[in-house]
Amino acid sequence: MNEEMIELDACQRCGGAIIDYGTPIADSPMCITCGWRKASVPVDVLAEVEAHLGKTFMEDRYTHKQIGTGKPPLSGWEREKRRRERVRKEEEAQQLAAS
Repeated sequence: MNEEMIELDACQRCGGAIIDYGTPIADSPMCITCGWRKASVPVDVLAEVEAHLGKTFMEDRYTHKQIGTGKPPLSGWEREKRRRERVRKEEEAQQLAAS
């Protein structure tokens, strides 16, 4: 037989009432005001945290990678051709404006 327990002012987050239906229910214990539940951290996670305490970083940390645009960068010759084309168009525009 499951015995329900209510503890008033016991919630760590909001100070509300915590209801405990017993062990078979996954939501037990739970705050009826804010929904807080007791956190259970697995032993292997606790061991990993203990192993990395005091270190400045983890070995397999996330590193940001830039997403490519899908196009390779222009070669030096392609950049030069585009620069010459730009200069030629600017000169033509200046000649048209002068006439």
